[in-house]
Amino acid sequence: MTNLAIAELLRKVAAAYLILGENRFRIIAYERAADSIEHLTSEVKDYWDDKKLEEIPGVGGGIASNLDELFKTGKSAHWEKVLGSVPEAIFPLLLVPGLGPKKAYALVNELKLESAKTVIADLEKAAKAGKIASMEGFGEKSQSVILEAIATYKRGAIKENRMPLPYADEIAGEVIAFIQKSGAVERIDALGSLRRQVSTIGDVDIAVATNKPEVVLEKFLTFPHQKIIDHGPRGATLLLANGRQVDLRVQTPDSYGAMLQYFTGSKNHNIQLRSLALEKGLSLNEYGIKNVKTGKTKHYATEEAFYKAVGLPYIAPELREDHGEIDAARKAKLPSLITLSDIKGDLHTHSSYDLHSSHDLGKNSIAEMLSKAESLGYEYIGFSDHNPRLANQTKQDIVDIMKRRKEKYEQQYSSWKNREKKRIHYFLMCEVDILPDGSLALPDEAFEYVDAVVVSLHSSFMQPRPQVTERLVRALTTHPKVRILGHPTGRLLGSREGVDADWPKVFEIAKKHDIALEINAFPERLDLPDTLVFDAVRMGIKLCIDTDAHAAEHMDLMRYGVSVSRRGWAQKRDIINTLGYNDFKQWLMK
Repeated sequence: MTNLAIAELLRKVAAAYLILGENRFRIIAYERAADSIEHLTSEVKDYWDDKKLEEIPGVGGGIASNLDELFKTGKSAHWEKVLGSVPEAIFPLLLVPGLGPKKAYALVNELKLESAKTVIADLEKAAKAGKIASMEGFGEKSQSVILEAIATYKRGAIKENRMPLPYADEIAGEVIAFIQKSGAVERIDALGSLRRQVSTIGDVDIAVATNKPEVVLEKFLTFPHQKIIDHGPRGATLLLANGRQVDLRVQTPDSYGAMLQYFTGSKNHNIQLRSLALEKGLSLNEYGIKNVKTGKTKHYATEEAFYKAVGLPYIAPELREDHGEIDAARKAKLPSLITLSDIKGDLHTHSSYDLHSSHDLGKNSIAEMLSKAESLGYEYIGFSDHNPRLANQTKQDIVDIMKRRKEKYEQQYSSWKNREKKRIHYFLMCEVDILPDGSLALPDEAFEYVDAVVVSLHSSFMQPRPQVTERLVRALTTHPKVRILGHPTGRLLGSREGVDADWPKVFEIAKKHDIALEINAFPERLDLPDTLVFDAVRMGIKLCIDTDAHAAEHMDLMRYGVSVSRRGWAQKRDIINTLGYNDFKQWLMK
């Protein structure tokens, strides 16, 4: 079985466990193992052959045991039993946005949807016939939402074959490190959408400047793979064990800049660039720039020289999307893009402190998170643990929890600071759920025990535009300690579209109340999307790049939030957490 097939199998088991009421930690373990296996660049069977299955991140003893049986016999009796306990027709429905395992199970059972091959069409037919509206726990609104979700699925808006940017980056990094061992690499880069840092990536493209192309290609072809798709004197293509395709192009160093520019794209950027060149009597290609009159081609070793030859300053790859960057370059008005080194702190992190929260806790202690932030050179960190859950707790219970939390953080910080002799500061914050009506899942009295809050959507993502817009507006104007709107659209790349809000209206409210919009750097989010960052920058709205770290190592993901910011033309002045501690504190706690 391929890695993708195994990952799909593990996700089906996780869904079945959820329906059967299995322990949530087991469900999470299967989902994490599936993600890890999907993005491995070596085959799982190779790990099995070497008796190293448990070295795969997220694969513990139980999953390893079932994988062992799978490779020995072609099946896992336990997994077959689990999957056989739920109807097969459930699994195709999980591809429809908004349909989780439990909802899919209810629909399949109540409507007697038996065929996995036709279940989506059968569900659409039942919805159009009004059969869902009469079901317990659904109703007319749910029926309408399901029809919209099926339409989204049929349009292909959920791209199952694309991977989040950081995963593509990881694959490219492994391949690049492998190729560099050939000893014949002058320079090596990712190409295409990966180099432009687009949020999701299809295939991975890599370019190499070399005077020994045959040596580089020979090395590339020995990278672990399923199949050699193509192989020629100037490039090769491999299908990796994880089902992802990697293309390699080689070029002599003297023409490398031209090739790098050409294959970085985007297509529309290159069209505009070619039009500008033609005005000057020049023709662009992957080898250099040809003078149309003389027919002579000049080669360029760097992109800087290539752009200069058509009368432009260097344009960063993240800007090359035909959003006016060429005109801005001609007028010397390109933005001075933010860099990772500009970031002074991470305001959205989660520690392992248990405040009976509404969502998952972090993995690491307060001290470990502080030490990680200090190692990154930050001046401050914000602890934004999820608010206490509302169910089975009184308002006073929640206030008491928040009071105890503040005391605990003060104690832990003082102990850590005295022991480590560090100077990093912290802000005691909270990530507060925005409830369906726009109210906040934290009593007013509990705000006394936080410096500020991040408010975020974690439910009811299919609300109509007017409703979700008013929901966000209410949340942003409920309490003066609301300072950041977390992962604003609520999207999960590859599985859930963002909410359909009237963003200009939300942005105006944020600007009026001086609230920052978060650019969440976590791989499955990258939210705000770059297109909305671009709009926010033009409106002069403050932005805050955070990692939403649930483990100390997640704080290393900050660079992906920076990439999203750069694609949105954000400069240092647009990002609030580029401020030093004193200035940031003044803004946060005004």
